[in-house]
Amino acid sequence: MTQKTENWSKEWKSSKNPSKQRKYRDNAPLHVKDKLVSANASQELRDELGTRTVKVRTGDRAKVMRGDEAGAEGIINSIDRENTVVYIDGIDNERNDGSLQQKALRPSNLQIVALNVEDPDRLEKFEVDDYESIQVDEEELEEALEEDEEQEMMQQMQSGESGAHEQFEDEETEEKIEEAVEEQEEKEEAEEDEETTAEVDYDEVVSGTISDSKDKIKEIENPDFDALIEAEKDNKDRKTLKEYLENQKE
Repeated sequence: MTQKTENWSKEWKSSKNPSKQRKYRDNAPLHVKDKLVSANASQELRDELGTRTVKVRTGDRAKVMRGDEAGAEGIINSIDRENTVVYIDGIDNERNDGSLQQKALRPSNLQIVALNVEDPDRLEKFEVDDYESIQVDEEELEEALEEDEEQEMMQQMQSGESGAHEQFEDEETEEKIEEAVEEQEEKEEAEEDEETTAEVDYDEVVSGTISDSKDKIKEIENPDFDALIEAEKDNKDRKTLKEYLENQKE
């Protein structure tokens, strides 16, 4: 962890090179990765909160917008901020032995449709008039998180006592890391909450073939599809790519 942080610089976020953007994300400290674990908000949330993206929290309801699981929807029951992925209740991969393993999903491929508002401070900076219209159903939230706890208990039992013993030994170190992260976050509260994703040259993204353009778009965190459509109109104005962008925007 220390070595990754030493190899990180916030200046990398200004690069247009996708490999440098990935390097920025992979080597970022936890307080920066916490901001990277954000997803597009549904239109209803945007209207109520006045923002396009929200930080992902356990208990949020999310819909998969891209990939093999596109259209699937469920409660987020686990977040891996180190690897900037989330896990949704009911979205699993089947192993060769027939058992199920939750599938890791990139936040950029998700859309948040309802929020876990158990923490009242979460929406403090937003002027929310109608909490009921944007919050997750309490019974659904409780049921999903209970199932997640049961799965964790089963995994711990299967992994044996040695794994649990190592976890307790690392508890003190984890607490110190969390304290350091919280201190850093407090220092940054006065700063404007901006997205840390790299600025993208959309003209360059759509300059290649349609296949290359799609690959580049998938690498962008929270792409601006309106800007991509305009760039394509000014560039090659290809009907196939514009239809693809319109579908992704929806």
